[in-house]
Amino acid sequence: MFEARPRTWPYRRNFMKIDVDKIPEEGLELIGQIDPKKISQDLDRQRVDFIKPIDVKANVTKSPGGVFVDVRLEVPCEYTCAKCLAKIQDIFKKHFDLNYDVKLGDILELDEDIRQEIILDCPMKVVCKSDCKGLCPNCGQNLNIAGCECKNAGPIKNRPLG
Repeated sequence: MFEARPRTWPYRRNFMKIDVDKIPEEGLELIGQIDPKKISQDLDRQRVDFIKPIDVKANVTKSPGGVFVDVRLEVPCEYTCAKCLAKIQDIFKKHFDLNYDVKLGDILELDEDIRQEIILDCPMKVVCKSDCKGLCPNCGQNLNIAGCECKNAGPIKNRPLG
């Protein structure tokens, strides 16, 4: 659990847990990392891999009856093109706010809300370029690199719409 410290106190942990009673008037600045394994299983279909732990910076402020959290994320990632399966390196960045209605004695756990925000912001389908030609359905040749020279240019057997 994070201790309540003045806004200038940075600390690193693998989780973000906040005791509402210990948030000082000037707020908190939390710096932590989230293990990408906690999120990667939810992103398998989207073909997104986070290469390093996800850096999280959160500024927490308390008001009567509520807590406001300003969150910034950054992590290098690798996407897989949905058409040609090429790997694409990029930096995933996200900035968002979380609001909580709280009462004395509450403990906020930010991990799950942060995980959901990351999942919502990852693209469903990534392509390496807008005019990606994909793979040849017969021989598997990447059509962005070279033309297909396979002899079986007819419909593919055992394919639902082929």
